[in-house]
Amino acid sequence: MKQMSLIFLFLIGALLITSCNDDSGEKNEVAVQPVDIKIETLQPSLLVDYIQVAGTVKALEDAMISPEEGGVVKAWVASKGKAVHKGDLIILLKDEVAKASYEAALAQYRMADLNAEKQKKVYEEHGISELQYKNLLYTRDAAKANADLMKARFDRTRITSPIDGIVDNIIPNVGEYAPPGIPIARVVNIAAVKIQAEIPEQFSGSVSHGTPAIITVDAFQGDTLRGNVSFVGSTVSAANRTLLVEIVINNTNKKLKPEMVTKVRLLREVKKNAIMINDALVQLVDRDKRIVYVEEQGKAVERVVETGGHQKNMVEIVNGLHAGDRLIVTGFQKLVNGTPVVIME
Repeated sequence: MKQMSLIFLFLIGALLITSCNDDSGEKNEVAVQPVDIKIETLQPSLLVDYIQVAGTVKALEDAMISPEEGGVVKAWVASKGKAVHKGDLIILLKDEVAKASYEAALAQYRMADLNAEKQKKVYEEHGISELQYKNLLYTRDAAKANADLMKARFDRTRITSPIDGIVDNIIPNVGEYAPPGIPIARVVNIAAVKIQAEIPEQFSGSVSHGTPAIITVDAFQGDTLRGNVSFVGSTVSAANRTLLVEIVINNTNKKLKPEMVTKVRLLREVKKNAIMINDALVQLVDRDKRIVYVEEQGKAVERVVETGGHQKNMVEIVNGLHAGDRLIVTGFQKLVNGTPVVIME
């Protein structure tokens, strides 16, 4: 009887404890409050995706001119700022010695040529041996080679322009010595210029020969220039992991000057039916996981998305959203998947 009484009391105590736990659980349940949100119904829009990088204006042709042999400057035929054509004389070095050497060598050649010509008939009549005649011919050829050498040295005292352009700089004054191999003049051609820019290597597959480019120059606010990529580098710089590109621009008015700073926009892609959302709505919740929230039947539903191109503060969603989705644009910071929401007008 005592054992039965103890078992009975134990069962009653267990029931009381269970009842108390159930009551406390009911009291601990807290109703989830809906979050006030605003939504935007997604519609396809135009995407113009481009890369923007800094650029620098460079002359289309830029020649630093130096004498092949040293000499004293006799005269500047083309002064600084003068337009010249390819082959025009720019600098004249003192040429008295070179000219005299050439004239002497030329006279020796003419004499050797005349002697060989006169002895040809004598040789044909067996008046001299073949060895004697060949010696005359070789002497003539040697004299001609020496005359050509002296002419080349004489020509080097007359320094000409290798390109069409404008004389931009001259260094030694008349009477000063111009050492060989040291630039003493510069000729630049800016009738057209090239814009050089460096693009990050991750975009190297998006840019090719002919890619459209829009250029703005810091010195001329409001002016917009258009061109196409004319050169794409074959290697990536090890220093900054970028790829060199060039865009040739017509500059007949000479407005653009070498070393001016520009902004270059290279067009990557144009889409007429892209899904574009504000970049701030995309939340990075893991290293490679980006999410947004859409409203479905009064609840917030998490969507994992993949992003594409950018246009100002907008980003393209290439996967995860579709036209007609009700994207949550305010209050999304307070949401988790399944949170009840109330749409505010």
